[in-house]
Amino acid sequence: MKYLNTNPNPESNVIKFKKSGIVSVISFLLLLAAISVTAFIVYLKSEGYDFSTMSVKDAVAYLKDKSNDNDTSSTEITFSQDGSVDCKLYDGYTVILSQDSIKWYDRKGKLLQENALTLARPVLRISEKYMVVADISGRDIFFYKGKKQLWSKKLDNQIINLDVSDDGYCTVVTQSKEFKSAVQVIDINGLETYTKLCAQDIVVSAKSIHDGNDVFINKLTTDSVKTGTILEFNNIYDEKPFASLNITDTIIPLVFEQGDNVVAVGQNMILYLDKQGKEVWKKNAESIFCVAPEIEKYIVVAGKFSNEGEISGQQIVVLDKEGNTLYSFEQPENIIGMDIYGGRLLLRTQRSVYLYSVKGKKLGQYSARNELKDAYLVGDNEVIIVAGGSIETVKIDESTT
Repeated sequence: MKYLNTNPNPESNVIKFKKSGIVSVISFLLLLAAISVTAFIVYLKSEGYDFSTMSVKDAVAYLKDKSNDNDTSSTEITFSQDGSVDCKLYDGYTVILSQDSIKWYDRKGKLLQENALTLARPVLRISEKYMVVADISGRDIFFYKGKKQLWSKKLDNQIINLDVSDDGYCTVVTQSKEFKSAVQVIDINGLETYTKLCAQDIVVSAKSIHDGNDVFINKLTTDSVKTGTILEFNNIYDEKPFASLNITDTIIPLVFEQGDNVVAVGQNMILYLDKQGKEVWKKNAESIFCVAPEIEKYIVVAGKFSNEGEISGQQIVVLDKEGNTLYSFEQPENIIGMDIYGGRLLLRTQRSVYLYSVKGKKLGQYSARNELKDAYLVGDNEVIIVAGGSIETVKIDESTT
């Protein structure tokens, strides 16, 4: 039997089939695009994008910035926020001291060691090689090199302040029943090498200098109407100081070593003292807010300075060892902390850190979610941030400024 072809134009079926297939493909692609756009919008919304300025270019740029922000945090370590925690970078570790323990973490946030302690007001003091753990208003001291405890002591009197030198000498200021305060120096083996009792003046701080041969003592004088400071240089073998400076109308809270010399930073002045305790130079200011802790090459101070014929303003001033101003520039906002790494400065406010060159060029900025407790510059653009109850490593992208 023969079947007759009733379609006078058989090629039209093929054309209809092809058109139908193309329409299906286009419909599928449009559906896929709609799903993708919807997913993209949902993702943007979850990332906090402002749709009042919606554009594809802005949206992509926004996500790129978010991606960069996410890449900045390479590690995060959490800790209690009860106010009794002290954190420091020491010997390549992140050390967290609390009332009941001390913990060492590596740079990736891995817990390396934990030791149990019982402290009421725990504090850390570090030098290049050594670390001291103490209980302020308590009597316990623990001395470390790296993660190894070398010795521990329970003192007779309550601890007021303490310091540790690069040579391994621990200098402790304590209360005394018979005197206002006392200064003790303990060597790397836990042996006491020096003691001085102070009957009249209150000792604010003390530190071992000149390879352990001398002791620098910073006293607060209260025997007059105006408060002042006495800076003493003592030899460990002599009872009386070999040099003493009486500074009226100011308090000297910060003291640093630069070789054999001492840099004392007060409320409104910077003093540079030589090995014999003599003043080499002095720079005055209306007020000083903070100073960078590392002064090997530069002395970097944030404060309010006034030049002759000019209105005073808040500035960052970079000094050399002779007291000459190498660079100065205006602060971005109120600075409460600084750090230095090579030729780069980290300026810390309550919520932000700014990366600058020592010459005053702004290189980058990072804003934290919580109030900053501390910040350390550990590379050209790598910063360790202590904020809220966490410590995280952040890389500041210099290309964004």
